[in-house]
Amino acid sequence: MYLAIISDIHSNYMALENALCQLEGLHPDGMIFLGDYLTDFPYPQNTLRLIDECRATFPCWFVRGNREDYLLSHRRDPTDGWRYSSSSGSLLYTYENLTKDDLDRFESMPISIDIDFAALTGDSSLPPLSACHASPRATKEWIMNRPALIEQCLSEVKGSALLCGHTHRGGIAESNHKRVIFCPSVGLPMDRRPGAKFLLLEPKRGVWRYRTYIADYDKDKMAAEFERSGLIEKAGVWAKCIIRSMYEERDFAARCVALAWRIAASEKFDGAVLPEEYWERAARELGII
Repeated sequence: MYLAIISDIHSNYMALENALCQLEGLHPDGMIFLGDYLTDFPYPQNTLRLIDECRATFPCWFVRGNREDYLLSHRRDPTDGWRYSSSSGSLLYTYENLTKDDLDRFESMPISIDIDFAALTGDSSLPPLSACHASPRATKEWIMNRPALIEQCLSEVKGSALLCGHTHRGGIAESNHKRVIFCPSVGLPMDRRPGAKFLLLEPKRGVWRYRTYIADYDKDKMAAEFERSGLIEKAGVWAKCIIRSMYEERDFAARCVALAWRIAASEKFDGAVLPEEYWERAARELGII
């Protein structure tokens, strides 16, 4: 049995499309998607169309990520202050390009799943597998390099391995004869290694083993889509951070946010939403604009 693991697409449909083209030749028996399907990149419906094609072709399992939670939270409270700006413009752009059915589908996704492949296939040699976006308990909990949290999470799931996304980095951690497999990102890797990344999982002697695959895509063409879609205007500095991150596989958005808040705090700003002035000053200091 071979399982393709796709994580953190973030609406980068060009990266996903090329990864899926490569995946066709690997003939997986199923696919597991680890959340954060949308936001940050333009034309979210293109990503959803590709996911629907996967759903029609393979057995698929889905979990919800923190980005889906943001979108669902806005549906529950549209007075939350989202507007076209560096702070929330990318989220609002994505939300306005979704249908009720899209959001309902996200809401139906669990934050973690346990899959009993032995029961599904009748093959008792297949070990159980669990999957989540960040942790089995929360869509934003960071457990990478935190041994105590990893041990707790592994004790809470039925799988002999737990698949996690969220970090945008690959890796593995073990505790009490179980393991966490961190899946790198297809759409926005943060590991300073070029290419859209996904995993192919295979059970060997009762243990889930994986191999990382890398697919290239035209980043210049994707950068042009930010302009064509209007996203760069609607999301301001945030969109420029995402483009820079796409090229360099580093988290410029997080760095820019942190620096902008430090600048704001040094000037006694105590509001809840960063004014554009601080975004732009941080972006200039980081060489983003």
